[in-house]
Amino acid sequence: MDECDRLRLLAELTTAHCELNHGPGTRNNDYPAENFIVLPVGYEEENDLEVTARELVIPICVECAEALTGDEWTLLYCFECGENRWVARELAKNRYRHHILWLRGCPECSNQFGGLYFGDLEEQVTFRPTGTRHPSYIVL
Repeated sequence: MDECDRLRLLAELTTAHCELNHGPGTRNNDYPAENFIVLPVGYEEENDLEVTARELVIPICVECAEALTGDEWTLLYCFECGENRWVARELAKNRYRHHILWLRGCPECSNQFGGLYFGDLEEQVTFRPTGTRHPSYIVL
């Protein structure tokens, strides 16, 4: 992500709302965005050169950013349609070790599962201290 894109996101942060699922009966407008998850999407060329074709940008609120850094929750996110759900690790049948599981296709948008990718955010998440003008970014 270049500096112009970062500045554009910074400007949009004042009007952005969290795009993650907060449960039934909630509205995203009730959760102002405080940060972004930026997922570079691309491919690898010869000589291990990584090429980013586009970036998936997801505005998130403080509560979701904190959940993504803790050990209680895992986010399932379909980057084809944007559908997302939280899994409480303690109650799950499976043992989830990662903070985000990126799905390529889900029951909401496809009848074909295209892949599973994962990401951990522990060391990559930093929060904007209250009163500062420049937020940090969550970058996978």
